Order: sequence, then structure tokens, then C-alpha cells
Amino acid sequence: MNQRIEKFTLKAIQSYHHTSLIHFDDQETLVEALASRIGFAGANPVAFLSILARRPEMRLNDLDEAILTDRTLVRANSFRNSLFLMASVDYPLYFRALSHPLKMSNQSKLNAAGIDEDDLLRMHHRLEDTNFHIPQSHEQVMEILYPKNHALPVADVQKLLVRKLCELGVLVRTYHKGWKGNDFLYALTKNWFPDFKLTSENQETARCQLIRRYISTYGPVSKEDIIWWTGLSESQVHRSLSTLRRELSIAQIEGHKDEMLVLKERVQNIRQHGNSDHSIVFLPPFDPFTTAWVTRKRTAKKSDYPFIYDAVGNAAGTIVHEGKIIGVWQFRDSKDHIFEYHLFESYQDLKGDVHFLADQYAHTLARISGSTATYVYERKLPEPLHKRPPGSFLWPLGKEPPFKTADQNLLKSPLERRTSNTFRRPYLKDEHVAASASSSAPAAATCLQHPQ
Repeated sequence: MNQRIEKFTLKAIQSYHHTSLIHFDDQETLVEALASRIGFAGANPVAFLSILARRPEMRLNDLDEAILTDRTLVRANSFRNSLFLMASVDYPLYFRALSHPLKMSNQSKLNAAGIDEDDLLRMHHRLEDTNFHIPQSHEQVMEILYPKNHALPVADVQKLLVRKLCELGVLVRTYHKGWKGNDFLYALTKNWFPDFKLTSENQETARCQLIRRYISTYGPVSKEDIIWWTGLSESQVHRSLSTLRRELSIAQIEGHKDEMLVLKERVQNIRQHGNSDHSIVFLPPFDPFTTAWVTRKRTAKKSDYPFIYDAVGNAAGTIVHEGKIIGVWQFRDSKDHIFEYHLFESYQDLKGDVHFLADQYAHTLARISGSTATYVYERKLPEPLHKRPPGSFLWPLGKEPPFKTADQNLLKSPLERRTSNTFRRPYLKDEHVAASASSSAPAAATCLQHPQ
């Protein structure tokens, strides 16, 4: 490519993404905001918490109304075969772009359980022949798939099977139990969205549109960022970038070795966006701000990486100011709401502001949870995440409460059941990413568990 090279300071990029990615415009509807910023994790309670950070007046009913009543938003498996929240109108496009990885996702595990592609096709026909219009529970779906004279597979295979039928676009997740629950009811996609046509035709055109939207939201980005985030192969990404080459400029970010790409139409936005709103925000794990790029350099100081990211790149709940991660947080609740945070040493000048806003945010979460009391604790950092057991990114400040208690519910993270976007494989091997023992190519995310 012979494009002009656009040079940006790291501070300019951080400031731009704080404004464009971490804040919604007051004039945008919720659907418009999510359509223009793809990549919001779809399970509970992360989906709501990511939106709440950007729109503090958001109510639980607002999200449910968009998903269940207006059906303008949908939870669907897409990027990296993980569960995301997206504008419903975009679902057919992303399904078309990612139909091959979605088709292959977890198929080897199902094969090992004795369920092959022909079996899935028969199950597809059986569900559509039933043609139910009222969303069904997991158990009801399994009764359709396995009549009384057929033995059910084990529970883990059942969950994987229902997930697979969602990946194939046969079923769609609808109602759920509680704002932190991921026990969904399922509808036939053809009945829930009667005007949609989910097809694998014209995949290349769809991939170009998907990659363009990713660059628009998160650019400047490297080719490795695109491969990692989409789950597409290097050759597929290369073809799409060749098609998009006239719309792209090469970008260099201060301190980054990688050559990056940015949409030409976004260059002036990055340079002229100003510093309109750099308030401190509390982002949950799996937030797009912490999972959008392969490297971490643009989001945090190197000395803070071990306390934000685990060995394979999962990010804890983060406190963000001016596009930089300045601390971590976690919460636990039963009758009482316990909010804990730590501000990194480099940002102690913000201590007063962070504590005040942490207290406000904790009370907001307590109201949502129905807790009768709220307690806020500033805590010391435990060992780095890579030295702790898997899943510790959900407990960046330690699983043990800051006080003695007999309430075992306080030892359960409200996020612990929510793992469908959890990374099990490493990012690229580099000083700014998680160490990898094998490949230098980005690996697709897989699941620790398989929420229905």
C-alpha cells in the first residue's frame, strides 16, 4: 500500500477512544449506540454493566424492552464464536460473515459425544416442524430433540448442543431469569425474526463490511487485532483489507512498533475530537474497551498489566480515566452489597475522585440488586493474576472478603457463571500481550463453560 502515513500520539488515541468508545452520544438511541460500536458482550450481567458505564440513566427494563418487546437488540454468537449483544438488524450480516467459524465451533466436541452434522440437521428440522411460537426452556427444547424413547445426553453435552443450535441460527436466546442470570428461554429464529434470512451466501462481501465496522469502532488497529477480534483466518482478513484498501490509511501510534490501519474518514475525528468528557468510569470484565485489541499498551501501563490481565488475556473489572486503566474493582452481593477497588500507584492524585465515584457506583449497583446496605472498601493488590488460579480475573482483589463473614454468597462472584466470552488460549506472544507457549498467531476464544 502507498497510503499516506498518519501519525498519532498515544495520548490522542487514548483520549479519542475514551470519548468515542466509552461514552454514548446523548442524541443516540441505545440501538444506534450499539450498532455503531460493535463488540459488547451479550450475557448477564456484563451486557447491562457495560451499557450502564456509558449511559448511567439506563434501567434494566430498557435493555429488556429492546431485546424482548421491540426485538431491536439480540444476543447472538458471533465474533470469536462468543456471545455478543448487537443491533438485530446487523445479525444477518454478522452471521453471513462468520458462518464458517460458527458452523465449525465446538463441532469436534459434539462429534466426540456422538452428535455429527447430519444429527444437527435432523434436529434443526425437528425443531422447525414443531414450529413453536412461545419461547421454550432448555428442558422443553431437549424434550423436542429427544422424545421419551430416546436417552438424553449428559448435562454438559445438552448445554453445548443448545449453544450449537444458537450458533447455527436455528434458536435465539430470549427471556432470562434475573439480571445476573443466564438461564434463557429459546425461540425459533424464524419465528422471533420472521423478516430475517440467515444465509452463508456472499460471505466475502459480509466479511468486508464486518472488518470495516471493526476498524471504524476501534481503529487504528493492526491486522493481528482484526484476526484476533473477528476469529477469521489471516488469508480471509488479508482479502478483505485488499478490498478496503482505498478507504484505509496507515497509522503509526507513538510507542507502537506495529503498522496500523485507520479509516480515512476517521482521521480528522481522532485529531479534532477534543476533550469533551473524560470522566472516570467503571467497566466490567469482558468490556469491549479491554478486549478489543491484541496488545494492551494503549490501555494501561506495563507495570499494571499483571493485575489487570490474566495469563491468557482475560481482563478484570477496570477503572478508566482518559482512556487509561487506573485501577481495578469487583463487587459481591447477597443481602448486602460489597464494592472493592484499588487505585494504581501512578494515579494517587485521583484518589478522592475515585473514592467518591466508587461510592456512587456501588449504591447504583446495590439498588439494582435490591441490597439493603452498601459497603465500599479500598483494598491492596494481591498476587499478579498469572500466579493465581484460572478465573481469578473475576476476583482481581481476592476472593476472601475484607472482613469475617459466614455468608457464603459473598464468596460467589455475580460474574462467575458468566464465562462464554472467557479466553482460554493466549494472545500473541509479545512484551505487551500474554505469553504464549506455542503459536505466534492469534487463537480464537473458547469457553470455560457453555451458558445456555
